[in-house]
Amino acid sequence: MPINRKRLNDLTGSEWKFWSRSVITKPYPRDLQHALRSEHGGQKPPRLCEDLIRVFTHEGDRVLDPLAGVGGTLLGAALAGREAHGIERTGRWAEIYREVCKLEKLRCFECRVGDARDELARLEPESFRFVLTDLPYWDMDRLPKTRAARAAKSKLSRFDAEAGRPKSEWLAEMREILLGAARALAERCYLAVFVGDMYRGNQYHMLGSEVAASLAGSCLTLKANLVWYDVSKSLHVYGYPSAFVPSLTHQNILVFRKESPPPS
Repeated sequence: MPINRKRLNDLTGSEWKFWSRSVITKPYPRDLQHALRSEHGGQKPPRLCEDLIRVFTHEGDRVLDPLAGVGGTLLGAALAGREAHGIERTGRWAEIYREVCKLEKLRCFECRVGDARDELARLEPESFRFVLTDLPYWDMDRLPKTRAARAAKSKLSRFDAEAGRPKSEWLAEMREILLGAARALAERCYLAVFVGDMYRGNQYHMLGSEVAASLAGSCLTLKANLVWYDVSKSLHVYGYPSAFVPSLTHQNILVFRKESPPPS
């Protein structure tokens, strides 16, 4: 059956209504080799990625993730019956993705190991119908980890507190990568970005709004901020009893649409 490009997706009206909610409270199981994928500290549920992919694409469409991590987007694309392509700078994460595909008997898409800025330039312009990615926090690789000690460290966006690398450099890097992904995205199609807020240095950082502001005036127009309430998150009592510090249980999913060609 030919794809009706006047329609955004293959959802029914009731499914569309459900996914128009601005807050996602649906619980997602810790499946698809969750323990293995959790070696990466920021992995996202593949079934959440599957749901988002179904909202913004038709069956058989191509999906891109320029910061693939352990492959949440790529696994979600396989579950949804889409094509996909990933880029990941840390070889260990790409290895885990391929191992998960083998164990789960899922289609394994290409996940190139390299710097996203270099690899995106090699992709054919306007060859994807959706971009879904998860931005790395600007200083998480320099902070103490609670995940497995064997975890490989991401080389992307490393923040050196002693050298004083400012958040503005992280924002500039993320903007460059997202605009590179936009070049590979078909016009009038969508790009969605996971980005969590942070509490660091005795200050709350609204990273989602800062990323959105960094893209103002570009080919990417902000269309929505979906809030994913992660029901699996444990509550932690920070600052008790003298100061209020939030226990962050949500992530922002910024949704942009490519409205014009990206700058050359």
